[in-house]
Amino acid sequence: MKPLPQRPDPARAAAEFDRWALAGRAERMADGHLPGTQAAIQDWLLDGDSAVLDVGCGNGWALRLLIERGAGWGMGVDVSAEMVSRARAFAAGDARQRFEVAEASSLPLEDGVLTHILSVESLYYQPDPAASLAEWARVAAPGARLGLMIDLYLENPGSHAWVSALDVDVHLLSTAGLVAMARAAGWRQVQARQVVDPRPLTAPDAHKASPFWPSYADYLRYREAGSLVVVATR
Repeated sequence: MKPLPQRPDPARAAAEFDRWALAGRAERMADGHLPGTQAAIQDWLLDGDSAVLDVGCGNGWALRLLIERGAGWGMGVDVSAEMVSRARAFAAGDARQRFEVAEASSLPLEDGVLTHILSVESLYYQPDPAASLAEWARVAAPGARLGLMIDLYLENPGSHAWVSALDVDVHLLSTAGLVAMARAAGWRQVQARQVVDPRPLTAPDAHKASPFWPSYADYLRYREAGSLVVVATR
């Protein structure tokens, strides 16, 4: 495993995610992230007055899900211009959806305007996760809900090979550390749990070794640990 830097570079991340967008990886990742995302938002009550934010929105699939569930308006932000371009294309002129290129710790929003904030597989790419959580608290209205989902975290050893496999630097966050950061940023009722993907496992003879899962045992450890889901209230 390569040494973990303290501050991943957003410019490098943007360039890498641009490549992912052009290769169609955003669409493939959406399927894999859906079970954990649904767990993060399962208690959200959305209606026409709900204003939602998707941080690290990729092609906008999660924001579209929130709109479909009843949110009145939403914004998606991503450091990748190509991802934002794809998200805007999928939105097809829907005025309820807005997508912008922006860093998670510097949002183009006024204080206290959001009712729900979602971040899927994004936080560990950000230079300063604590600053991002504080920025999200700034734009959240009293009582707003926060939902985070990540697959690469300390308590999921099956995902640790990703640190070396990825072409960008990342943080390896722990559950306790993430909960503490959220509380320090002003979030209340912070709760964390691991959510296992209910989809069938890949059979051993169908597994293809890769830098992300060098062995079938790594893949099994990843699936057994599941996604880390953190929820909180402003």
